[in-house]
Amino acid sequence: MGLYGQTLRAGQGVSLFGSLISRLVLPFFVIYTLAATPMEVAWVRIAEVVPGMVVGLVAGVVADRWRRRVVMIMTDSLRAMLLGLIPLLFLLHQLTLGLVIGLVVLLSMSDILFESAYDTYLPTLVPADQLVEANGRIAGLSSVAEVTGFGLAGVLFDTLGGALTFSVDALSFVVSALSLWAIRHPEAKPPAEDTGTTREALPPRSDLWHGMRVLWQHPLLRRIAGLDAVNNLFFGLSSAVYLLYISRSLHLPPAVQGLLYAAGGLGSFATAGFTDRIVFRFGHARALIAGTIVATIGTALLPVASGPLWLLVLFVLGQQVVGDAGDTLILVGIDSLRQEHTDNSVLGRVRSAWLVITSLGTPCGIVLGGWLAETVGLRHTLFLAVGIRLVIVVLALLSGTGIAQITTPIVQDSSSS
Repeated sequence: MGLYGQTLRAGQGVSLFGSLISRLVLPFFVIYTLAATPMEVAWVRIAEVVPGMVVGLVAGVVADRWRRRVVMIMTDSLRAMLLGLIPLLFLLHQLTLGLVIGLVVLLSMSDILFESAYDTYLPTLVPADQLVEANGRIAGLSSVAEVTGFGLAGVLFDTLGGALTFSVDALSFVVSALSLWAIRHPEAKPPAEDTGTTREALPPRSDLWHGMRVLWQHPLLRRIAGLDAVNNLFFGLSSAVYLLYISRSLHLPPAVQGLLYAAGGLGSFATAGFTDRIVFRFGHARALIAGTIVATIGTALLPVASGPLWLLVLFVLGQQVVGDAGDTLILVGIDSLRQEHTDNSVLGRVRSAWLVITSLGTPCGIVLGGWLAETVGLRHTLFLAVGIRLVIVVLALLSGTGIAQITTPIVQDSSSS
């Protein structure tokens, strides 16, 4: 990846470690400390997703018009400050569910801005033929962070309490910002700054519509965007009930849950280390299909879990290891295909359009999951999640042959022509 690519990877590894701690501690905090109901948990999840979707409409445009590294440093700094407010407000006895939701809304917006800038910044440091390997390594780091972060999250929650644990994530964003500041690779000026064409004066919505047009006209991008949209519907529904089911139906304590989720990272890590070889050996289409099948098998283990404590632990462990392995194949495959088949000058706009199309499934899934959990129960809601996974497998099988045969060249920026 080169020195600068490795610096970026190291900073993101630390940031992922902190973020994964917060990802687990946040629902623990609202479930155990604030005694949230299923719908209140769903509202917190909506606060994590919907604001980011709104910002996502223009986040890619910002990434195409501003220097990506500057955007990433600014958003890292903002996220550090927002997370630092949680333990401060808690110590002052001023932290309520409403304030938590408000802070989560701002964090969601910052996350999308960072991710859009990162998605377009990475290809400027890594050659196109090394993107699968680079994304695989980042996924591997994410898996290591999952093992360590989730493993510590439950213990930290039990010892420090949920609010104080958020300070770990705040510090990780400071490290990420410093690592980005240390990168001295010259970044080319965005086209809006670099040219005197009329595009510079165009409103951001023109860039967004251009991204929509590029995405719709490219058959590969259009197909995998549809698959990703249904996958997000599953993740939304699952995220609304998953921890509630583990905590209140299976009665596993936070410390045990943290260790089990950490073990899930091992499956993701093992898969990420071989992702480039799997894609090289079998191709993008078959790797994507395999990922959807493996992920479905993992998902099915959870609602059928029953028996004594040791057996419940095995069911959850199997779901984590198998499911995370499949999700890693899906994630790396989708990201690499989008980056490889889109010119970098329009990649930010395409990603914004992508978020508009694919992210709608997430809040729909969250609301549906919260409602079903209170009407038919947590276990039956998870059976529906398995059904959505099966739909994703069918979509991958239907589009697999087409993906393998696509020879459409990389989409170029024609906005100024």
